[in-house]
Amino acid sequence: MNVDGTLPSLFAARPASTGSDHRLATAHAPILLFDSREPFLPLAVGYTIFRKHAQSASYPKSIEVGENDEPAIAIEYAIWWDWDIVHLYELEHIWVTLDEKEEIINAQASWHGEIRNMGRNATLPLKDGRLILFSEPGKHALAPTLEVFLDDAERIRHLCTERAGSGGLHIMPLFEQLLSFKTPEVDNMVHAFLQRHAFEPSYVFNKSYRISSEILVPWATLHKWIPNRLARIIKELR
Repeated sequence: MNVDGTLPSLFAARPASTGSDHRLATAHAPILLFDSREPFLPLAVGYTIFRKHAQSASYPKSIEVGENDEPAIAIEYAIWWDWDIVHLYELEHIWVTLDEKEEIINAQASWHGEIRNMGRNATLPLKDGRLILFSEPGKHALAPTLEVFLDDAERIRHLCTERAGSGGLHIMPLFEQLLSFKTPEVDNMVHAFLQRHAFEPSYVFNKSYRISSEILVPWATLHKWIPNRLARIIKELR
């Protein structure tokens, strides 16, 4: 597969061995709710299926499944945005755990480098068996209720307005090989682009985004694609 930063090359083919895993990831893919003024929606989602204890390849988290009274299966969704309102690119995570009947029993999600519980069993925010989460305006951290963001509204407003673009090209440990991309020129271009997309959140979450089969790919495929995707974005900014 040619992974050159364009979308068709990312989604056009999937290894045949991932077929059953892809169907499972699709069946339990969450629905995300976005602010009506949110300028950036996800572009791709990398998934990993865990049936035994293992370390996540995309997040510093140990996945514990498949033994004793632990969940039978865990699905990790690594959600890619080209843009966060403060910096170039965003990667947020959701972990859904299933019982032996493949029904959701627990969920966690990322929050600015932390892992937060989204509920368990009867408290999970589900609709027709699908997890439904709110995405923080501009910054995309995930929460089970809108109130979490209302309680933090002033910080969020500041990030979405005055601080838009201030982070330039974001480099996380997972992508330290991209350090050569980060230059004053690139950071300035990112800042200028995101200043044009600064917004005041409405807190009306009427943009519903379903993680569909079409944008789901194995994590290894997404990980390989990301450096070329960033190179392509930077070229387009120039």
